[in-house]
Formats: sequence, C-alpha cells, structure tokens
Amino acid sequence: MRNYQNLEAKLKKRSSSNRLRIRTRNQKRLALWAGVFALSVIVFGSVMSFSQAFAYTSEDLNNVNAKISELQATINDYENQANALHEQADSLQNQIAILQNEQKQLKTQIDLKQAEHDKIVIDIESTQKRIDDNNEAIGYAIAQYYYSEESSTIERLASSANFSAFLDQEVNLSNISDTLMEIVKENERLKADLVDKKTKAEQILADLNSQKEELVRKEQEQAALLAQTQSDEAKYKDMKAKSENEKAELRRQQQEIIAALAPAGSTPVAGDASKGGYPYSGECPAHQDWYSDPWGMYICECVSYAAWKVQQNYGNMPYWGGRGNANQWPANARSMGITVSDTPKAGTVGIMMSGYYGHAVWVEAVSNDGSQVYISQYNYLVNGVWGEYSEMWMPTSAFVYIYFGG
Repeated sequence: MRNYQNLEAKLKKRSSSNRLRIRTRNQKRLALWAGVFALSVIVFGSVMSFSQAFAYTSEDLNNVNAKISELQATINDYENQANALHEQADSLQNQIAILQNEQKQLKTQIDLKQAEHDKIVIDIESTQKRIDDNNEAIGYAIAQYYYSEESSTIERLASSANFSAFLDQEVNLSNISDTLMEIVKENERLKADLVDKKTKAEQILADLNSQKEELVRKEQEQAALLAQTQSDEAKYKDMKAKSENEKAELRRQQQEIIAALAPAGSTPVAGDASKGGYPYSGECPAHQDWYSDPWGMYICECVSYAAWKVQQNYGNMPYWGGRGNANQWPANARSMGITVSDTPKAGTVGIMMSGYYGHAVWVEAVSNDGSQVYISQYNYLVNGVWGEYSEMWMPTSAFVYIYFGG
C-alpha cells in the first residue's frame, strides 16, 4: 500500500513538472510569435508608410489641379447661365406684373363703362315710357283737334260763351298742333340719341373686353415662358451642384496628395507671440465652441480667426452666422460678388475644402516661386492640442483664396 502511495506521489510530482515544462515552452513560443507579429507590424507599417509617402507624385497633383480648374470653368459657366436665366426670369416676372396691373386698370375701365352702359339701358327704358306717355298725349291731342275740326268757325263762335272764350279755344287748337309737332320731334331725337349712346357703349365694351383677352393671352404666354426659364435655371443649378460635388471629391483627392507631398516646412510653429492680434486668444483653447464672435462663429475656430483678420485688415467682414463652415465661405463670397481664385495673394483668406468643415487660414506671405504660402491659423492640431494659434508653410494648391480686399 505504501509502495503504491509512493508511486502515486512520484507520478504527481512528474506530472506537475511536465505541466510546468510544457507551460514554459508554450510561453516561449507565444513570446516568439508575439515578437514576430510585432516585427511584421513594424515592417508592414513601414511599408505602408513608405507606400503612402510615395503613392503620389507632383504630376498627380498637377493632374488633379487641372481637373479642378477645368471643372471650375464648367461650374462658372453653369453659374453664369443660371444667373442669366434668373435675370430673364426676374424680367419676365416684372412684365407679368405690368400686364396684371394693366388688367386691373382695364377691369376698372370695363366696370365704369359697363355701369355707363347699364345706365343708358335704364335711360332707354325711362325714355321709352316717356315716349309711350307722349303717344298717349298725341292721341288725345289728335282726338281734340279732329273733334274741333268737325265744327265750323261760326259754330265754335256760336257755341262759345263769349268772344273771349272763342279766342281761347282757337289758341288752344293752335297750341295743340304745335305741341304735336314738338312731341314728335322730341321722340325722334331721344330715340336717335339713346340708340347712338347704346351703340357706342357696346362698342367700347367690346374693345375693352378684346384688350383684356389680349392681355390675358400675353400673360399666359409670359407665364409659360417664365416657367420654362425657371425650369432651365433649376437644371443649370442642378448641374452646377453636381459639378460642385465632383469638385469636392477632387478637392479631397487633392488634399490627400498635398498631405503626402507636403514639404518639411509644413510643420506648424507657435509663430507670432500676439497670436495674430486675435482678441479672443486668451480664451483659447479652453473656451473653444463656447461663445460666438460678432460674425456668428465660435471663438477659437479657424473661421472666427479668419473673420477677425478680414475685419482687422479691411474694416468689414460679412455676417455669415449659420453658414460659418470654412468650406461654405467660397460660395458665400461668390454670392456677394467677392472674388474667389486659385491664385494666392498675401492678405487673403485661404480655404481648404476637404473634410466635413474645411479649414480657413490667413495668408501672410507667398513664396517667390508661388509654390507655397505662409499662413497663420487657429484650431490646427499642434502638439496634440486643438483650438490654438499656429503658423506654417503650405503648398499653394492646398487652398482656394478669397479676395475680401479686392
């Protein structure tokens, strides 16, 4: 029994020793594989870094720049076409407004002439009643005249109470005769006058209604032309928007190439101790995105600094609150007639279009050969910190330039 227990103890000791040896061997193998993996990562990373560093050439950048320039020319053409159509649409709208105003004036004339016509109709009815009354009077007068004519002058004299009454009767018969003639003439005159007035009123109404129909026809033609013009304008705007999207993609490619080809001098430095004179520098970077500046942009951001430099140098910076992303500035500037160019110039705002927001800088200087610009900026990553001031050299092609100073 004891021998068995000794044997069991030896087996356990040997098994424990084996497990320890196996564990040690496995740990060494894991360490070896870890070393190999780490080495492969370093090598692979170096290869990737080397590959990225030499993935592009200056020719690639020139090709992209040429495509961007060509696309910008197309965009400008679309914009010019859209602007021309917009002006044409405005002109058509003005013409339509004029036509509508003429229609209102014409309607007023038609209403007045219709009222005049309606009054003439009422006058005709009144005159017709008067004519009917006159006809009754004529009938009575004729009856009196013929009744008197049936008696001789001697008989009328004899039947009269006295000579004075006879004379009155004779005068009355004469007056009845004259009255009959006047009534007949008046009836003829009234009829002719009213018929003439009614005819003229109807003719004027017909002319006015004809003019109104012509104005309505012209307005419909102008409205159809306006709709077509606005449709064409929308098409050019749509083509411009699509081209802008293509340009944005080219800009993204451009920034990738620029990053790969960036010269050693592109490392940001602290630069100006006064931090470009930016009045909110004491708040940066701690209060970044806390407060708005006078132009509706957050302090310590690149756009706020660029806006300050424009105000400082030219005395006026447009208020673009709510449209403050850097890559929105070129479109904002164009809409206000401010020049946007690919040619660098000291005292301009440079805009990098890549990324969701883009990036705005102030161009301090341009190299003699024009290939690089020296810029000041805020909110560029410096030593792992955002929201601070820095200066650096960058390739000219990294930006588009806004000439706020003309």
